[in-house]
This record gives sequence, structure tokens and C-alpha cells, in this order.
Amino acid sequence: MSAATLTRRQFFRSAGGITFLVLVPNGRGLFAADHLKPLSIPTFTALPYIQPGPEGALKPGAEIVRLAWQTMYNEATFEVHFGRDGTFGRTSKIERTSRDYSGRGDKGGRYNYVCTLDGLELNTEYRYRVRCNSEVIAEGYLTTRQPRGRKIRFAAFGDNAFGEPGERAIAYQAYRSHPDFIMNTGDNVYEAGLDSEYSRHFFPVYNAEMPGQGIGAPLLRSIPFYTVLANHDVEGVHPEKKIPCADFQTNADSLAYYTNFHFPLNGPASPTYQTVTFGPEKRLADFKACAGSRFPQMANYSYDNGDAHFLCLDSNNYTDATDPVLQAWVASDLGGTDARWKFVTFHHGAFNIGAHHSHEQQMRALVPIFEKYGVNFVLSGHEHNYQRTRPIRFTPRDTSKAHALHTKDRLVPGEFKVDLAFDGENATRANGIIYITTGAGGKYLYDPEYHDVPAKWVLPEDSNVAYTIKMVSDRHSLTVFDVERDEVLMRQIDQHGTEIDRIRVTFLSTT
Repeated sequence: MSAATLTRRQFFRSAGGITFLVLVPNGRGLFAADHLKPLSIPTFTALPYIQPGPEGALKPGAEIVRLAWQTMYNEATFEVHFGRDGTFGRTSKIERTSRDYSGRGDKGGRYNYVCTLDGLELNTEYRYRVRCNSEVIAEGYLTTRQPRGRKIRFAAFGDNAFGEPGERAIAYQAYRSHPDFIMNTGDNVYEAGLDSEYSRHFFPVYNAEMPGQGIGAPLLRSIPFYTVLANHDVEGVHPEKKIPCADFQTNADSLAYYTNFHFPLNGPASPTYQTVTFGPEKRLADFKACAGSRFPQMANYSYDNGDAHFLCLDSNNYTDATDPVLQAWVASDLGGTDARWKFVTFHHGAFNIGAHHSHEQQMRALVPIFEKYGVNFVLSGHEHNYQRTRPIRFTPRDTSKAHALHTKDRLVPGEFKVDLAFDGENATRANGIIYITTGAGGKYLYDPEYHDVPAKWVLPEDSNVAYTIKMVSDRHSLTVFDVERDEVLMRQIDQHGTEIDRIRVTFLSTT
């Protein structure tokens, strides 16, 4: 092949076996030139994907979007040009960092590239072009975030990237829903949040060459994918402390959450309870140099889109929801937005009745703050199924177990007020927060025996209060939200595209 030019498909096959786009435009961009010179490109582990800008707030005329990609340790010169209407009139500055995986568990090092598309208008389409060693290898487009008063649509799911058919089917159904962005509820890849797992199970599925039920979908090239830290991002055990940690001794490519993503850096710069790490100083230093200010600040962040505000939190068992620093920041964040609708996302569900994780509900300690500042929906995963509560108001009675770090018995008891009148169809004003468990994104399912058996949807520790009104545990699914100024439509879609739940919520002023 060294004596001939590479076809597009040969290019994609040379990129570590990771294909990216169909060979003709498909509405999500065209990612290769007709001919590429032999050996003129590096081996990609992640082809270009869209990331949010550093600002969570909406700023007309000052919107920022990032474009990122990754290669193996092959030197290359990249250029990125962007503009409206295909003019590509502006040039973006590219930054490169690296992660060295040499030594035990060697998987090869990576160059991580990211560039900033800045000075953008809201609700505007922009096109971008990527050149590698003077060859055009990628062209795509994106639409910036919506301002206040504009409808948005997003898809939510979690517990997903495992390389199974269910994951690909959910990615495809998400693509079919035409979302503005994805809000993942954690356990984004399995089993340990490694770069190698992202290369195998995440980027090829959510940046697939073409959309298909058994393939995945070309999502990441045009829309941002938000997520939260979860237990499978830190799935190691500290050999001395015997607590969960990101184990860099076993896997040099641990904590890829902090090096693959670029979320807003508006959370506490130094969280009181940080992700636990273990391993050789060289590997830890190498990781921290690549992550930069993202570690540990990106554990918690927030952003706006349309009339909605989104608060994303780390709920792992090394965190403490009773921490005054965290609580003060959560209150400041939720109280400081003028968004009509407020969503909170974290991995460990505060109100779920599954058999696997029903006692890991330490985030209930934050519920009084959520209620005070008018949160409408809380999205979680961890349980590999779908659950929806009635609107709930909850007063914690004893938060001592929320402070019991590194355990799985962290249930916070309390008093419930459940809105029994709300049905999401005729009665649409919710008096309380609706908690959604949407963890059926691809990993094998939990609790199929709970499906359509409401008698199982109660916990004795919660005085058998029937706060769960819907549970689907026999199939994979995702949640699709349409958010307008005065109304939110929520639909649950299964892996075959069938609607399995639907509610409408109209705005209830708290003033």
C-alpha cells in the first residue's frame, strides 16, 4: 500500500480499526478526502468529536465549542478551520498533551488534541475542517447551544459502553431522536474507566461510521456528550486502605474521564472529597499533566441550554453529600441561575428500589437544597433499568450514613410527601421533584423480575412508601426530554424505538 494512495475505507481501517463515517455525506459531516498520501496520517484512537466550551452560562456572541481527537504516538501537523456557511474563514489554535502508558499494562501512549472554536453566536450552525499534514481528513458541522426561550431536546442514559448490542441499539435510538446533546448518567465505559475501554467501546459506537441498530451512530461529531463520574471510573481497590480507587499501578490509562472530556470548570477547584488515586508517582504525574486543571475540578460542574440549567455531581462512595463546601456550592449554583427548569444528574440514584443498589442513596442529603432552589428532575443510573418516581418532597431524618464513606450502606431515612395527583397527562403540575433512573443504556439489565410487579417497588426502610410509579427492567432504554419555556415532555424509548413511558410537566412557580 506504500506505493499507492489510500482509499477512504483503507484510511479508516488503518486508524486502529476505528471507522468514522460513511463514504458519502450523510447529514452529519464528511470525514475524509478522496485520496490520502500513504503514511501521511497517524493512527487515531479517537477521531474528531465535539466537546462543550469552558463556560456553563449562555453568553450571546461569546459561545465556545471545543473539538478534540486522539492519536497514538505518531508525529503529525494538524490545522482546524471553521466558520459559518462552509467558509472555514477562521483558524483555531490547537493544544496537544500526552499520556505515557509504558511499563506494566502497556497499551501504548496517546496524544490528546483539543482546539477551541470561539466567538460563536448561540443557535447557529458552524462548519469545521480538519487537516492532517496538509490533507483534509475531516469536515463536519455543529449547532451551538440555544438561548433562553428556545426549545431544546436531549437524550439521557447511563451504564452503557460495554461492547454489547444493547449499547449500539440505544446509541442508534438516541441518534434517531435528533438530540441537541447527550446527558449521560455515569458508568460511561466498563469496567474501569480506561482509555483503552473508550477506544474499544465508546468512540467507535457514538462516532460510528454510519447509524444502525447493531452499529451505533455518528453522534459525537456534531453534538456534545456530557457525563458524570461513576463507580466504574474508579474501579480499583487501594491495596493498603482497601477502598475503591483509580489504580494506576494496574492500569496506566486510568481516569480517562479527566483526559477525554472537556466540561465547564465551574465546580469547586479543590473538592473536599476527591477521586482516590493509587500508583507510581511517575504515572500519577503524567496523568495530572495531561488532565491539567480538569483534575479534580471537573468532578462537579454545571451548564445551561435553552431554558434549562444542568447541575452534574460526583456521587461516588468517597464523596460526602453532607460536606459543607459541596452543599454551599450546590446552593450557590442552583440559586444563581435564572433558568426556568433545573435538572440535576449524578450516578447513584437518591430514590431507587432496585435490588442491587437501593441502599447507596447518600445523595438524599442534598435533597433539601434541591427543593429549596426549585429542581424539577434528578437523573441517575447505577441500576441497569428504568425507574420513574412520582413527584416527591423529602425531609431527611438522619444523614449519618451519608457520611459513612467507602461503604454501600448509605441509606438516608426521612419523611415523604408524595404527589399522588400528578399523572403527567391530565394533572401536569408536579408538586415535588421527579427522580428518573435511566441506567439501561447498554450493560446487562438488573431486576427483570421487578418488571410490571408494583408490589416489589417499595422499601421497608422507606416505610413502604410507594413513590415509584413506573419501572421497566426487561429491556434497554433511554430518556428523551423536550424542554420548552412552560412545558417539559419526557419520553422513555426502548432499544427498538418503542415508547414505553411518557409524561408532560408544566411549570409550577415556587414564588
